[in-house]
Amino acid sequence: MSDDVWTGVRERVLRLAEQPGADEIFGARGHGFRLGSVMSEEQLQALESDLGSELPAPYRGFLLQVGRGGAGPGYGLMTPAPGDDGWQWIGSGLKYPAQQTAAEFAGRPFAAEKLQGELTALEAQEPAPEAFADDDEFRRAHAAWDAQYEEMYDDQEAGAVFLSEQGCGYAWLLVMTGPHRGAVWEDMRPADRGIKPSGHGFDHWYLSWLERAERWLGT
Repeated sequence: MSDDVWTGVRERVLRLAEQPGADEIFGARGHGFRLGSVMSEEQLQALESDLGSELPAPYRGFLLQVGRGGAGPGYGLMTPAPGDDGWQWIGSGLKYPAQQTAAEFAGRPFAAEKLQGELTALEAQEPAPEAFADDDEFRRAHAAWDAQYEEMYDDQEAGAVFLSEQGCGYAWLLVMTGPHRGAVWEDMRPADRGIKPSGHGFDHWYLSWLERAERWLGT
């Protein structure tokens, strides 16, 4: 994809903050139609070093031409930033940030689909009290099962970045590795619906949000 898709987008987003009724757009009170500064090529290379691979091209172009975070779908985009433990995505300037993501974790294999099937199978194996001779034996077995479940549940997030909070625990993720690299997925686990593909790449996802906001405000 050509970086031309991002030409003028920063100016379009910032212009929305000046429009009457802008704060009525869903999520606007979380980001205020503010954008962080753009990133340099040197910063992107440092981020990619921690990630272990190049960023998906549309998202990379966005960071170079539009901003490192801020205004966007949901309550706004998380921002990649360096820290003592390496690069991570943080909620800089956001009132309602999504979960932070370390670049190293985002560079691991993305296996949410496989793990969701394994979690379903594991749920069917949850220990029941009547299967054990005493309460202590049951508690030990259930604690071991619960630890395994929690580990697999959290591992669904590996290979992706929490991009944006939707509210009520729902979030948008950007896949960084594997065959779904560059696709936006939706974390719907609060409704027991797993992590599912949105069917869109980052560029379509972001620009569709911008176009809807512009139509709403009549710009």
